[in-house]
Amino acid sequence: MKRLATTDSRPHILLVGAGHAHLYLIRHRHRLAGADVSVVDPGAFWYSGMAAGVMGGRYSPAQGRIDPRQLARRYGATPLRGRLTGLDIQARAAKLADGRAIPFTLLSLNLGSYAAAPSAHPQGPDVWSVKPIAQLVGFRRRLEAAFRRGSHPRVVVVGAGSSGIELACNLRELAWRHGARLDVALVNRGQRVLEGGPPGASRWLARHLSRRGIAMHTDTRATGHVPGGVSVVCMGDQDRPSVLEADHVIYATGLTPPRVFDHLGLPVIEGRGLAIDETLQSTGEPDIFAAGDCAAMIDHPLPRLGVYGVRQAPVLLANLAARLKGAGLSSYVPQTRALAILDLGHGTGLAIRGHRWWAGRLSLIWKSRLDRRFMRQYRP
Repeated sequence: MKRLATTDSRPHILLVGAGHAHLYLIRHRHRLAGADVSVVDPGAFWYSGMAAGVMGGRYSPAQGRIDPRQLARRYGATPLRGRLTGLDIQARAAKLADGRAIPFTLLSLNLGSYAAAPSAHPQGPDVWSVKPIAQLVGFRRRLEAAFRRGSHPRVVVVGAGSSGIELACNLRELAWRHGARLDVALVNRGQRVLEGGPPGASRWLARHLSRRGIAMHTDTRATGHVPGGVSVVCMGDQDRPSVLEADHVIYATGLTPPRVFDHLGLPVIEGRGLAIDETLQSTGEPDIFAAGDCAAMIDHPLPRLGVYGVRQAPVLLANLAARLKGAGLSSYVPQTRALAILDLGHGTGLAIRGHRWWAGRLSLIWKSRLDRRFMRQYRP
């Protein structure tokens, strides 16, 4: 295994992944002036807050993307293109897919999450996932090509949480922008959309989806792919499967941590991610930190929302700097309520904070301003 050389006299902070938290660290690299800083990432950063707008055609793919390598060079960090495959904790080195071993003094992981999807059937629909977000760009291009041919695609969205609802609505907007026909069906295991949200917001969403011509199949579970569609069963009668006709199926069900965590030799919380404490340190190795979707606080189960990675970033930066100096570390205290704004396409948004919610054009205008402000921080 090829091992990268480092300067013995200087500590080396290795950032693996380029999520919200690591973008912040790169931008504030001057706070880590006593160390060399390298960033390993497998490609572009796709901003999740604008993913639905990209799907719906309101944003171009370039508007929702940041190049971490360009950002790293601008602020004096070393960019490394690669994919993490394992760790040698005793040797303090990260193993990459191309065989490189990169030594580190401190390691931080910000690898996001992904949506698992069942395998495709040879004669069944094309299968997509809400994450990685780059898949959505490929999906949009496939649909646009079909629209240009005059085709009438049929899409099934599995999952009626915030991601599934945003996708379903923005698929309708994409078709509207092209003057094309598109059938969209939403499959949800629960009895109402956006379970866990305010009941009033769920009822409003159900009416909104109906007005948008989106077919809803609640209390229904997708069981697999068959020629020409998706096999589903009613939760109350699982012995009688039926088929929803589809050319494409996209999974927006529960996000899971990266599979590489099974090979790192660090404690994980099943289905949630790398186990960390309030200082964002791994519970198994104090010189390894994690933030964002890939991290699981042992005392605070958090929903996978970008706002938590954004709020963790200043604490992560302060603690990496403190760890280098041997100083005391700060604790990250999650906010009790986080604002979430859904992009429902056609100029409409739904804002939710705790039990409060409000829908309409102002919600989406507010979301757009927040998203653009975030992206401006990391643009040239």
